[in-house]
Parts: sequence; C-alpha cells; structure tokens
Amino acid sequence: MFANAYDDAVRAAAYARLTFPGTYHLAFRDLPDLLGAPGRALDFGCGAGRSTRFLKELGFQAEGVDLSEAMLAEARVRDPEGRYLRVPDGDLSPLAGRRYDRILSAFTFDNVTCKGALLRQLADLLEPGGRLLNLVSSEELYRLEWASFSTAAFPGNRAPAEGDRVYTVMKDVPDARPVTDIFCPERAYLALYGAAGLVRVQAHRPLGRPEEPFAWINETRVAPWRIDVLARAGAPGSPLG
Repeated sequence: MFANAYDDAVRAAAYARLTFPGTYHLAFRDLPDLLGAPGRALDFGCGAGRSTRFLKELGFQAEGVDLSEAMLAEARVRDPEGRYLRVPDGDLSPLAGRRYDRILSAFTFDNVTCKGALLRQLADLLEPGGRLLNLVSSEELYRLEWASFSTAAFPGNRAPAEGDRVYTVMKDVPDARPVTDIFCPERAYLALYGAAGLVRVQAHRPLGRPEEPFAWINETRVAPWRIDVLARAGAPGSPLG
C-alpha cells in the first residue's frame, strides 16, 4: 500500500503551512548541492507542494505527484501554475514514458509499505545519468527528542523491527495527532535499492550547526535525516557504470 499519513483535509491544511522550521531545515538545507544542475525533476509524494516549489525555486522544471487529493488541493492553491498529478495507490503508470534528470522523494518512503515496487518504478523514470534523492528519517529519529518532533510518548519506538509502526508528534503544527511511519532500517533500504536496480552513490547525514537560529536538542550530534543519492546500476556515473 502506498499510504499517506496526511490524507485528510485537517492534516493537509496544517502541513501545508509548514515552511522549513527547526529539524525540517536540516532536511532541505543541503539539497541544492546534492541535486546539482537544474533539469527536469519529479517530486514523488509532493504532498502540499512544498518540495515541488523548492525545486522550482532552484530552477528545475518540476512536477509533483501524490495519492492524496487533499494534499494536492493545497498544492494547487499555493502554486496555481504548477503541475500536480494524482497517481493511484502504488501505481506510477500514469507517468509511463516520462524521464527525469532528478527525482526527489522527501519523507515519502517513511510511510510507504510497498517500497520495492515503487523504487523499481522510479528507477525506470530516470534519464541516463539521472539521480533519485531519497530523503528518509534516520533510525534515530524515532528514539530521541528533536526541535520539531517528540517521540517520548511512544516507548515502542525504542527498538522497532523492520516493518513495525513508529510514531512522532510534530511540534510545528497545531495538529498534535501522532504521525505513523513504517520503520525501515538502513540495511533494508540498501537491499531494496539493489533489488530495484539502483546503487547508492552518496549517503548524506545532515547535522545542525551551533550558529543556526534553532533550539537544537539532539540535531548537532545525531542526524535526524538521511539523504540517499541513487543512480541506476550501470548508468553513467554510477559505481557500476
């Protein structure tokens, strides 16, 4: 199942008001360097379009896809000229024939269960030499406290097994309902990438900096996010190319 934790109007409206506060700042701060030169881009799991607009501001010809009509409605309000497409649950066939220089998946795989099938479909959408940037929560995110998240109420988060549900509460929005993710350790992601015909060319773990204007809790010593930069196996510039 290609699930979306924000697929209701209240949560979509709350999430749409976010910019890049606190811990979220670290997810996006280093993306411009990791993305490289602008080209054609897909924002997979675009939600309310925050990351799609981010790509467009960097000069990318970006379009967003999501399964949540509530989130896409928010995206279209904020970016009336943008291209936002609803795709079926776990099915990217509406994008067949398209190719992208960059695909960004920002947090989408945190709450997706059919990761392998979607990674294979995304790999097929990459141009030769293209890159897929998979921004996911680190394993530590669910065990510690953060500027933008609390996990203290969920002792089951401390030692989850692959596929277990894990929970966070977002501090930067008025909607205090827990967000449910599906725990996937780094070793499992690496296996999924290999099975999808992808190779990881870089793993970036952003840390908070003391001079940044946020009340960091654990961010300066533990990375809350991991950004995996992926290429098709055998493609130009990949380790096996």
